[in-house]
Amino acid sequence: MDSGRNLYIEIDDEQTGYLFSDWDPDDVVILEAALGHHPTWAVQIDISGRIDGTAEVRQLVALLLEHGGVAIDDYSAHPWTLREIESGAVNAGLRFFDFRAYHELNSGQGSSRLDGSGVGECESRRWR
Repeated sequence: MDSGRNLYIEIDDEQTGYLFSDWDPDDVVILEAALGHHPTWAVQIDISGRIDGTAEVRQLVALLLEHGGVAIDDYSAHPWTLREIESGAVNAGLRFFDFRAYHELNSGQGSSRLDGSGVGECESRRWR
């Protein structure tokens, strides 16, 4: 049965949570350089692979980054600023939340997790 849940939001911090516990240390350094400090909390958004979610993600991230900060998706370690996201900037061949291009770029490296619609199946997409 489909519960209709497609978006999951969690606030995590280093004191009570597991912030950065699953991150590569080099990615934490990149994030710290982009922000100018070590962040102690984050908002994580997971989107069900059953939906595209691109428009909803962009709208929510725009609200979260309105007063600064960066967003990181599951497709690159690049810390995206709101300006980059809104302008459609490209980093290493990808735009922010560019799951389609990511799978095209990596299609020769194992099986694709895409169905016929181009939407990832069971793909977790996170922003911190």
